[in-house]
Amino acid sequence: MSEKPIIVTKDGTYQLYSYQNEHELERMVVEHSTDIFGPDTIYFDLKRKIKSKSGFGTVPDGYVIDLKINKLYLIEVELIKHSLKRHVLPQITNFMMALDNEETVNKLVDEFYGELAETNKIAKERLRNIVKNWGVIIVIDDVGDPMKEINPLLEIVTFLSKHGEVKAIPFQTYCRNGVVTNDNVHAFKTFTKEELEQEAKKWTFKWETVPVEKHLEGVSDQLRGVFVELSRKICCISPEVKEVHRKKWTTYQLSALKNFCTVKILSDSLEVSLKMDDAIFSDKKCMAKSIKRTPAWTFDKVLNIGSEDEIDYALTLVEQAYMSITKSKPAGV
Repeated sequence: MSEKPIIVTKDGTYQLYSYQNEHELERMVVEHSTDIFGPDTIYFDLKRKIKSKSGFGTVPDGYVIDLKINKLYLIEVELIKHSLKRHVLPQITNFMMALDNEETVNKLVDEFYGELAETNKIAKERLRNIVKNWGVIIVIDDVGDPMKEINPLLEIVTFLSKHGEVKAIPFQTYCRNGVVTNDNVHAFKTFTKEELEQEAKKWTFKWETVPVEKHLEGVSDQLRGVFVELSRKICCISPEVKEVHRKKWTTYQLSALKNFCTVKILSDSLEVSLKMDDAIFSDKKCMAKSIKRTPAWTFDKVLNIGSEDEIDYALTLVEQAYMSITKSKPAGV
C-alpha cells in the first residue's frame, strides 16, 4: 500500500511530490498564478525590499493584484517542514508594518505601474487605493500534521487575521515516477481563517476503539506478559498518560490529538512507534530505527521488543518520546 496520496487516471498513476525547496514551489506558483489566484488577477514576480517607517525590511515572494475587488495580496511561499513560527510569522509581520509606510506605498505604486504593459495600464490613483487595500496569501505545500493538537498554520493565520486579511493556499503537485515534468497534476484550495478552522474540526475525528482482549487473541503467554508489563510502565510515566486500544494498535496519549507512543502486537514481538525530538534522542543500544513520517503515520522511531529483559531499556526510549511531546521530564525523574 502506498504511504503517500496518489491520483489514478487512465493515463497512469501520479504520486504526491515533495518539493525540494521553497524556490521549486515558488516556480510552480508563478507558472500557474492565473489558475491559483483567478482570471482577474495580475501576478508580479518582483523581488523588491519594502521597509517599515523605522527601517524593518522584508522581501515578499511576489505580489498579486485582484482587479475584481481592487486589492493587493502579498505572497509568502513556504514549506510546511520549515518552522512557520521562525519563517512566516516575522516575514508577514514585516509586510504589515511596511505597508503602513507611505514611502513603501509610493514605491510599490511606481513599481507596479512600470511593470504593467501599455495596453494594461492602471491609473496611479487606482493603484494607490489597491496597494492600501492589502491582504496576505500564504502558499504552502501542506496544511500540516492533523495529529497535532494545535495546527501551526491555523494558529498563525488566526493571529495575523486580527491585523488584516490572511489566506492560506495549500498547493500540491502529483507527478509520475517521482519526476517533475510537463505532465503533472496540481491540487490546491484557498482557505480563509474560518475555513481553516472548519478543516481543523474535521481532523478531530474519533478513532474506533476495541477491548484489549482483541489485541491479545492468539498471543503467546510470554508475549502477553511483555505487553502487560510494558503497558503498565508506560502508564506510570505520568498520571496524564492514557492508554487507548485502537483497532490495530494501542496508543499512549495525553489527549485525543497528543499521542507519543503506539504499541502493535506482532506474532513474535511488540512493535513500538515513537514521536521523537532528535535533540534529546539517545539510544546507546541502537534498538530503535528511524522512520519517515507520512500524513497517516506521524512517528519518527520504531523498535521491536520480544522479552521482559528488554522492557526497561525500551521504556527509556518511550520516556524520551513523552518528553519530546511535553517538553518536561516524566514523573519521578
